Amino acid sequence: MAKKSSFKFVGSSSNNVEDHTCITKFKFQELAAATKDFASQSLFGQGEYRRTFKGCLKSSGQKSSSQDVAIRQIDDESIFTIHGYHDPSLISAIQMRVLLHHPNIVDLIGYSINDKDQMFLIYDFMPLGSLKDYLHVLLRNKKPLDWNTRMKIAAGAAKGIKYLHDKSTPPVILRNIKPSDILLSAEYHPKLSDFLGFKERIPDHDESSHTRQSLYWQAVKEFTAVADPLLKGHYPEQGLYQVLSLASQCLQRKIVSWPRMGYVAKVLSNLASEIYDPNAVQIN
Repeated sequence: MAKKSSFKFVGSSSNNVEDHTCITKFKFQELAAATKDFASQSLFGQGEYRRTFKGCLKSSGQKSSSQDVAIRQIDDESIFTIHGYHDPSLISAIQMRVLLHHPNIVDLIGYSINDKDQMFLIYDFMPLGSLKDYLHVLLRNKKPLDWNTRMKIAAGAAKGIKYLHDKSTPPVILRNIKPSDILLSAEYHPKLSDFLGFKERIPDHDESSHTRQSLYWQAVKEFTAVADPLLKGHYPEQGLYQVLSLASQCLQRKIVSWPRMGYVAKVLSNLASEIYDPNAVQIN
């Protein structure tokens, strides 16, 4: 059974909500009010098939309160071209997604469909954005992640995936997890986002995946050469070697050779527990 929330939003009591899933179908007007008519100042992130707005949903009742949320507008070219806007399987996927609760998974609060058949998904708001914002091209207002924070994020993401594999019924297998799919709450606590509760096909291995595997084995041989320059040499050599070795195991050609997520989560959790001294001697 889903958790019953004591928080009631304006208008939600009049929506068609199924009690066994606790999913709320919001009125589009509620979302427009929460984002000031989807003003550019409310735009929090933008991807190939989506736009995400920060909104503030007001509560009803005797005591006034509010909740910050992320409102994701889904583009026509996304998953809904597969399911169809009113396909019951899509609603079932959303209902199942709402039932998934874990410290390392972003809670899906509800959804809305406007008169133009545009769909919006409403999530808990993650104030630090996505992991993508801290990697490769660092945004101006972001600071580089140190080794300890990176291991904390990796371990938390692995725990979320393990939950989806082992605890969800049916299992949720994510086909492609990107840094933009790992969101960060306070203190860089990671939470998985951007998936619905259906089982995806495990992708076939092509020649590019074999290439990636060989590159990782080369990296293991000269592993310090692939360390992120943003670390500026402040990382444990043994820890980096273990991470690259684990990554190479996950890129084996045969699926039966892949390590189970329980093992991956354990290795990363152990690395996260070994706090690295940032004042240690810098590796050149």
